[in-house]
Amino acid sequence: MINANEPAQEPWAPLSPKEAAELLAGADFPWWIAGGYAIELAVGGAYRGHGDLDVLVLHRDQAGVRRYFGEWDVFLADPHGAGTLRTWPMGEDLPSRAHDVWCRRAPDEPWSVQLMFDEADGDEWASCRDSRIRRPTTQLGRCPPLGSRT
Repeated sequence: MINANEPAQEPWAPLSPKEAAELLAGADFPWWIAGGYAIELAVGGAYRGHGDLDVLVLHRDQAGVRRYFGEWDVFLADPHGAGTLRTWPMGEDLPSRAHDVWCRRAPDEPWSVQLMFDEADGDEWASCRDSRIRRPTTQLGRCPPLGSRT
């Protein structure tokens, strides 16, 4: 059932990793390019088109992330494949099970960034899909020439 108050889930016009690096250059929270683009940045070549751009951020940094995207149109993708979007108002804490937030510059523009929220225990990242998968946050990525972290 389609909710008339819910935004359309299409179209997407994802930022490139370079554009994301420029957008997030002033961020005071750690972030990493994730998903398909991260793999391509790590191996040094593009292999397919991308329907979105995934940026990994830590759940504990959500307030700073939301402020950083203050003027953007920002929506929580309801957890566990419910297939719905709802606005993420400034000042609202995300539920711990929330991991995906879609962002676009304005309501009449296409979606351009998907923020993926993961947990961290101190300086140790924990995968939202399997908390047994852990790694020091300092080892989560590397900095390729474009300046983003993959």
